[in-house]
Amino acid sequence: MASRFKFKAWDKKKRMLTRPGRVEFVRGELVLPNCIILQFTGFCDMMGQEIYEEDVLLIGEKKYRVYWDEEAVTWKYRHGAQAHKLNQRFAATTVRGYNAYEKTEPA
Repeated sequence: MASRFKFKAWDKKKRMLTRPGRVEFVRGELVLPNCIILQFTGFCDMMGQEIYEEDVLLIGEKKYRVYWDEEAVTWKYRHGAQAHKLNQRFAATTVRGYNAYEKTEPA
């Protein structure tokens, strides 16, 4: 069975999330000009929304940012200074609020 990878992209020029149609590979890496590629974590929130890299998950007023931890080689979520491994049990208690890039100020 082949692995299936899903991505969204933050378009830096349009300042919006998009679903890439065509991407290029350069030395084995995905390249999408003027975009930041965000990978699907494999988890969904309690509403069935897919959770992607840099998404902000909500539980009430608390916000948790999802990111890839290179050192631990796993998806994690952070609230303040504390970080934890992302898992389906936690994801199923959250609602995907937005992607962190959607809330950044223009450069």
